[in-house]
Amino acid sequence: MHFFTGTDAVAATTLQDAAATIDEVVADTDTDQPLRKVAAPIPFENFRYPFVDDAENVLFIGNDSYTYGATRGNGIYRSNAADGRLDVLVAEDDAAPDDGKPMGVILGLQTDRRSFVFHRGPDRGKGIYARFGDGPVIAIANTTTSAPGTNANFSWFWYADIWKDLVVFHGTQESAGNPVSGLYLYHNKNLSRLVDSTQPVPAAGYTTLSDLSYQPRIDGSWLVFSANQVANGMTKPGRGILGWPLTDGGDPATMFSLDRLQLLAPFGMMIPETERRPLTSAPNPVVGDGLIAVVGGSDARNPTEEQPDWQAICIRTPDGKWHNPVDTDTLIPRRDDGAVFTGFNKWIAIQNGKVIFRAYGPAGYQAVYLYDPVMNQLFFVADTTWQFENKAIVGFEIGRHPMVGQRLALMIRFADQTSGEYLATLSALPTTPVRSPK
Repeated sequence: MHFFTGTDAVAATTLQDAAATIDEVVADTDTDQPLRKVAAPIPFENFRYPFVDDAENVLFIGNDSYTYGATRGNGIYRSNAADGRLDVLVAEDDAAPDDGKPMGVILGLQTDRRSFVFHRGPDRGKGIYARFGDGPVIAIANTTTSAPGTNANFSWFWYADIWKDLVVFHGTQESAGNPVSGLYLYHNKNLSRLVDSTQPVPAAGYTTLSDLSYQPRIDGSWLVFSANQVANGMTKPGRGILGWPLTDGGDPATMFSLDRLQLLAPFGMMIPETERRPLTSAPNPVVGDGLIAVVGGSDARNPTEEQPDWQAICIRTPDGKWHNPVDTDTLIPRRDDGAVFTGFNKWIAIQNGKVIFRAYGPAGYQAVYLYDPVMNQLFFVADTTWQFENKAIVGFEIGRHPMVGQRLALMIRFADQTSGEYLATLSALPTTPVRSPK
């Protein structure tokens, strides 16, 4: 077992549990940043979003200033499993390819395990940028770019996703004080509009849509997002999930036409296993291996709330059926105090036919689980009862592509504000979700 500090491999301590073993430290807050423009070593302060590829190289954001308040060194980094090297791929001081100014805050990293895309912040961002393969970082769109289908430039951006030569992102333009938000596609240096808040949508009964997902998702099977319907100028409470099926080698202009858009979760559908709770929250559906999953929720008092008072992990299998294996009526496994989950983090992952998610419980409890829809089994990965070198764990993060084989990439934060990016080896110890008696 080892961790990476530049090019040196150093012995470290194993963190383990009956369900998973953290057996590789990719980088932690004792690791020096491999900055290109600074001679003196500077340790990392924090980490975000670990992604792992087939060679067990880990891609991540280091020194996030937006959420965790790092003072310098924000960038996109990648470990090299073959020789222990840690490379900086994009740094905050790099000149942006469009305006030549420092890149600044880097957010919303996504990857298809070969290329990556990110949002240049802070908050309502200046633009969307991508690197295809080993090529240079390019600008996909910025605030001088004309929004397709309109006569105005983009005003700001949410986030993007990437699949091979396709990038999809959420952009907004404001004309005469009226914001128009939409999803847009980049392909072969061209931008096109997928759908925006002005277009009647056949799959939505020819109504327009509002509150489109600020993180659309794409892979080889689907491009998916969620939205609400608009009727008589008012947003209706029921949330829906929509998507386009992808065809290998298909022409994007045909593949993503509005008449091919499908309604995958009806607006306000009854969430499975509940029989009485309509879907009012589903902020960021994710897709992978023919599965679609989202942290769904229901809140009668505030139906547009992104963190409603009741939540579930909702999964659509390739047969088109929705399932709810775990919700906030489910008893927390491995505990004997009768506690139920209090919620789920909205950023979840699908990989290798598995759904990986983070769950919350009382008194700051967090845990990571893996659900196998084929086996209909839940696997415990890690939780905040663990200790690492006598340091208490307070939280985790996972990326969109956190797995390779039996290996899982995790970001772990500790009570002393230190953190690290780790690789864990999973064991096959399933647990059985049990719902609390009514």
